[in-house]
Formats: sequence, C-alpha cells, structure tokens
Amino acid sequence: MKDVFSTLREQMLAKTRGRDPGDFLIRGLWKTDLLFNPNPDERTFKHTYLLAQTVGQGCCYCAEETCMDHTILGSDAREVVQTRSSSAIAVLDSLFATIPRTPQEVHEVRGNSIEKTGARNSILLKETERLLAGGGKGDKARIVNVGVVGDLLRKLKGEYPNVMATDFDEVIVGMSMHGVTIEHGSRTAELVRESDVAIVTGMTLATCTLEKIIEAARSNGAKLLIFAETGANFGEEYCQTLGIDAVVSEPFPFYIFQGTSRIEVYRNR
Repeated sequence: MKDVFSTLREQMLAKTRGRDPGDFLIRGLWKTDLLFNPNPDERTFKHTYLLAQTVGQGCCYCAEETCMDHTILGSDAREVVQTRSSSAIAVLDSLFATIPRTPQEVHEVRGNSIEKTGARNSILLKETERLLAGGGKGDKARIVNVGVVGDLLRKLKGEYPNVMATDFDEVIVGMSMHGVTIEHGSRTAELVRESDVAIVTGMTLATCTLEKIIEAARSNGAKLLIFAETGANFGEEYCQTLGIDAVVSEPFPFYIFQGTSRIEVYRNR
C-alpha cells in the first residue's frame, strides 16, 4: 500500500491550500523525556516525545534519536514535512490540528492520571466491543494489543480469553502481563492476521510499521482500532482516507497529566 505519511501529507497540502500562511508558521518545539508508571497494573513507560506548535499543536513519540532543529522556527511547517521522521510527524500533526474535523464522540476526561487511565481504557474497550458486535464470536474473539498498555490488557482479559500483545520494548518482551505473554514487535503482522480486532498504538506511524499492520488486517478482515497520542489529529483522515475502522485520539495534553484531557473517537462510516 502507499506510504501512510505521504498520503497524510498530500491531504494536508490539499486542505490548507489558499489559506493564510501565517497559520502554518512553526512557533514552538518541545522535547520531553518521559518516565511514567501510572498504576501497579501498568509497565513503566520510558519514552521521548516531541511537541510542535503552529496555530495548533501536534505530537510524536520518538522512534529514533531526535534533535530539535531550531532553524525551522518561523518556517512554513508545510515545507518542513517532506519525509517521515518523528519531528516531521509532530509538525504534520500540528498542521492537521488547524483543519476542522468532526469526531463521532468527544469525551472530556478529568482528574488525576490514575482516574484518567481507567477512563481512557474504558473508551477503548467500548470501541472494541462495538467493532465485534454482530460478528458472532462473543468471548471467543481474538484480540491483539500492539504497543502494550497494561491496564488495557487487564480489561481485555476480563472480557476475552484470547488476548495477544506485541511490543518493541525489550524490557517487557517475553514477560507475562495480566496473563498475556508479550511477543516481540517483529511478530505484529503475523498476530494481526490471526486476530479479529487489532488495537494499535499511533506510534506505529513513527516506527514505519503501520502500513504492514493495515495490510495484515485487510488480508483476513480484522478490525483495526488505533489509539493515538502520536498523530492524534490524524483520526478523521485515518478513517475516511485510509479506511481504518476506528481511532481513539488523544490530543496533547495526554491523560498522564493532571487536569482535563480531550479524547475524540472517529469511525469509518
């Protein structure tokens, strides 16, 4: 299939053509190293993410060593997003934040990170149940979580016995988490082909694995649900242009921060 980043970039250029160039100037860049353990059911997340700001804000968890390029401040962001990288994804995400969109559901999630973890994962579980409705598989459905979220695995195992998980984090590969053995990310496409629903992190865009996941899902009719902090503003485009079944998007600030987070749900209509 065609490169997802290139497809998103083409759609952005078409939808921003003729608008005031001042809307697309890069005004800010942030790089944050993250070490976070939201609750005892969860692994410790160790990541770096980039935040880019034009009129809107966009984010990408880094899949490679990334340095911020201060020389792009003040540039037209549309000229910066030429090839896929973590910084280009964050900038592209900030551009999509300026494009009007219509989610099917919007949730305002408030409280501390522990409370918001449960609320976000309940939204993901609800979307999983919706995607399975009418399939006749019930609790025999096969679910794979790509990009492990421990509390989500716990919720899934409470409803479905056939749960699988993959991740590239060597620290957790081979571990059993809530009764699920974490497989290496190199097995993702294989396990997606064996599943009825694949629940996939938006970071797969940065790791250049999203294309293979989409192809694997299409090869056996698996439903694809993306949960996106990376590229949270791509949700409607994922569904309407790429045909992804559902996206649970979480624009910055994420659920891991105190206060209010906005979670948007998009569905392929």
